[in-house]
Amino acid sequence: MNHRWIYPPAIFVFACFALLGAGYVEAKPPLVVSVESPYGMKKTVSNIKESLESNNFRFLREQSLKEGLGGENPDFRVLYFCNFAIANEALEYEKRIGFMLPCKVTLIRKEGKVTIHYLNPSAVKNISNRHLNGLCDRITLSLKNLVEEAIL
Repeated sequence: MNHRWIYPPAIFVFACFALLGAGYVEAKPPLVVSVESPYGMKKTVSNIKESLESNNFRFLREQSLKEGLGGENPDFRVLYFCNFAIANEALEYEKRIGFMLPCKVTLIRKEGKVTIHYLNPSAVKNISNRHLNGLCDRITLSLKNLVEEAIL
């Protein structure tokens, strides 16, 4: 077996991991953040609704699979909410950001465990408008705080 062809790719992969670990190469943030809740569905939904106000969001609505797709599914909920001041600021910078509005979290119960999922605003940083970068960081922090408060 000729090992000359194995070494260059292996060295490249090792170098990439070394640079990433040293902070020279920035890892892309995940598109979706998923956090497991220690509570059941009802308590997790209630906790999220309660933590919205302390994180400057306004609850808009709750949706199950019954609306739109038909059939009730207690294992799936979507909560919609918004911070209108931040949403307005984001839309002033970039109209296409509307695809992420309003904010929402999806709760899925699988095998008795509830997981909270939401789009990561930091994942859209540097895509089209540099003015959104700081705003994305603020919204990311707000969503993280909201979810952490809900699962404490």
